[in-house]
Amino acid sequence: YPTTFRDFNEASFGMMMLESVAYIGDNLSFYTDYQASEAFFDTAIEYNNIVRHARSLGYKLTSNPSSTGEIAVYVLIPANTVGLGPQLTLIPILRRGTEFSTTGGNSYVLLDDVNFSDAKHEVVVARVNESTGLPTVYAIKAYGNVISGRLTSIQVTVGEFERFKKVDVGDAAVAEILSVVDDEGHSYVEVPHLSQDIVYQPVMNRNSDKGTVASILKPIPVPRRFTVERERDKVFLQFGYGSDTELVTESVADPANVIMSQHGRKYISDTSFDPGKILDTDKFGIAPSNTILTISYRSNTSTNVNAAVGTVVNTTRPIFRFADLNTLATSDVDFVVESLEVTNEGSIVGDVSLPNAAELRIRAKDHFATQNRAVTKKDYKSMAYAMPPEFGAIKRINIVQDTDSFKRNLNMYITSEDSSGNLTLANPTLKRNLKTWINKHRMVNDT
Repeated sequence: YPTTFRDFNEASFGMMMLESVAYIGDNLSFYTDYQASEAFFDTAIEYNNIVRHARSLGYKLTSNPSSTGEIAVYVLIPANTVGLGPQLTLIPILRRGTEFSTTGGNSYVLLDDVNFSDAKHEVVVARVNESTGLPTVYAIKAYGNVISGRLTSIQVTVGEFERFKKVDVGDAAVAEILSVVDDEGHSYVEVPHLSQDIVYQPVMNRNSDKGTVASILKPIPVPRRFTVERERDKVFLQFGYGSDTELVTESVADPANVIMSQHGRKYISDTSFDPGKILDTDKFGIAPSNTILTISYRSNTSTNVNAAVGTVVNTTRPIFRFADLNTLATSDVDFVVESLEVTNEGSIVGDVSLPNAAELRIRAKDHFATQNRAVTKKDYKSMAYAMPPEFGAIKRINIVQDTDSFKRNLNMYITSEDSSGNLTLANPTLKRNLKTWINKHRMVNDT
């Protein structure tokens, strides 16, 4: 507009408007580029966006890593009437869920029951009668496995029905969800993907081989289920969009999936996504509505959950069980409970830091490439060794292809170990559990 605008001075009003338009255009261009970069896994910068991209590849971030280790626990047991050995009825079981803590305040939870009456535990004389020389108190030393964190529960009010309801736990330190129960007593089960409606529950083995195989794998349908979604500072429970009217009968189903054990749960969930499971349901589980959810979980009490040798010395919340509590004197029971002492003879260690953005990208791509399938002989061996010990312990395994078989079977040879450390034959229950365990991940042409 040469006849209208002639003031081309840098301080003129027209130049100011031109610079303003350029500034706005530059900002819009920046945010457009930024949003485009965040839409791709390799160029994303924000950590939570990288976590979401990794989740689409099947990788789940562990935002609160845990440390595990072994502790030594001691109890004092009064001697029997003749002073030759402890009073057997007073020997307790230290229940799983017992909490210990370090001198610095870190908490640890007992993973399994510790039965002090087991013959493998060390028993020594702790006190003697000075006049007669007979023992009056015996000390029993046992070992147990612990994991970092403390047990906590919260209640969350859920309103009207909502498709794909997402519930914020409200605690960024959550390491593991243990249980979710509504006010009507219905339990919701954690699964790796909402389309996965089968979990495996260990059932007590009452057969003659229960000494080596404690539990039997049983697949159970779970119409009420959820997944756990994590970000750097938040933890959510993601539900499906089904209602109670679509509830199916909870009965034992055929084996389909394989799983890894998690502390605090009474079941084991599949670790991989099976596309075929989509056909089993079109609602992805029952979503809670107009209820109060009680969420029990384990949370870490510190960013550094490791413990040096000899620092786990406090018993925060002991849980004891006696064989016949009604027949025992209260004073004797209190004496045993109060005598409990703990220490860690070895360090309790684990990963204490979150992976950075670059490391998270590599982990997610590597996880996606594995596909959680058993293709080679080494894959089958690794999967067999990874079976939880309550379903049977495998000492050694070897796989040989049977060239004389019509289907070219893969013959799997296993051997077990008894309580004395000697090799022994694997029993049929262990073999059935192993077959159920690897069935989901085997190649379609492998038998």
